[in-house]
Amino acid sequence: MAGQDALEAHGRIAALPTSLAAALRPILPTVAEEIIAVIRAEVDEYRRPFGGDFGQRIRVGVELALGEFVGLIEDDSQPPDGSRMMRELGRGEVRAGRTVDALQAAFRCGARVAWRRFGDAAREQDVDDETLIALGEAIFAYIHSLSALSVEGWAQEQSLRAGATQRSRDLLVGLVAADPPADPEAIAAAAQRLGWEPPAEVVVAVVASADGPGLLLRVDPTVVAAQRDDLTVALVPAAARPDDGPVVRRVREALAGHAGAVLGPRVGWSGVSRSFRHAHALLALDRAGLGPDGAWPLDAGAHLDALVVHADAAAADDLADRVLAPLDALPAGRRARHLETLGAWLDHRGHGPRMAEELHLHPQTVRYRLARLREVLGDAALDDPDGRFRLEIALRRRGERR
Repeated sequence: MAGQDALEAHGRIAALPTSLAAALRPILPTVAEEIIAVIRAEVDEYRRPFGGDFGQRIRVGVELALGEFVGLIEDDSQPPDGSRMMRELGRGEVRAGRTVDALQAAFRCGARVAWRRFGDAAREQDVDDETLIALGEAIFAYIHSLSALSVEGWAQEQSLRAGATQRSRDLLVGLVAADPPADPEAIAAAAQRLGWEPPAEVVVAVVASADGPGLLLRVDPTVVAAQRDDLTVALVPAAARPDDGPVVRRVREALAGHAGAVLGPRVGWSGVSRSFRHAHALLALDRAGLGPDGAWPLDAGAHLDALVVHADAAAADDLADRVLAPLDALPAGRRARHLETLGAWLDHRGHGPRMAEELHLHPQTVRYRLARLREVLGDAALDDPDGRFRLEIALRRRGERR
């Protein structure tokens, strides 16, 4: 036995007269059978035949505990050998999918029966009341220490399983977020290893956070989340179209107002890596000051145009430099006025009254500004569809169209 509970129990057992052992040992088989019968009768989770490995473990555990208790009365210096068995009982509850509550109830049943039967045997030996009280205290302290060992085993197994599960999550998320993208068969195999049934459609959430995946894992048991560098990446099952479904909605609510949170577009399972790439790319744009305005979490599916514009940064920069070169050559004040006018012109397709309303200028002033803008850029840049398209891309690349 180990720990404070074990030390207290050992001290109480050591204080009992060794002569008690001779009175208790003959009834051990009978007491063990009664304890097992009471456990089956009173603990719902154990209302079944004690056959197979399960029944064998319980039976051996009861017999070992009773024998060890009496053995320590005889010789408190002997090393206890039940610690491993008690921890294994706790681990077995995890493997069976049960909480530790049922096992704790079984220990309480055992303590009650042992105290009643051991007390009867001690009274038949004319043991005085003080010794009877000490015997009862020793029994309950001993059973409490065994119960603590089983809880320890249960917690250890839970920790091991949680660690193994998280490693499987890490593997799956790592494959989804791999660059270049992992083979779809490898991703499917990782999902199978986790025991996760891939949804028909999925949304990948990317969150800039060092807090780990706990928040998203708590949203719904079907969410798979893991930490990847300074990001939390989560695979979120989506419902059949047209809406995203309850799990995605709960994730969106959990991330509301969380700066640095992006949801990738909803895709079929085979496109899960694509959803991650889009969400990750939009987050990178935001970090670079080029992201779209909007409430967190951002929705990458609603900003695919921004991803297209910035996909090839060098090409987009070269285009912007070429198209906006005439404006870049102007003094800062004139350049700013021309950019403001150009934005309004693109927004309203050259409709003067609406431009004037947006710019809070007199229509005549707007016409004057447009004339100066045409002098700088040329009529072709403003009137040609391809020219307007290039201007739109250039402004978006420069962050002038948010």
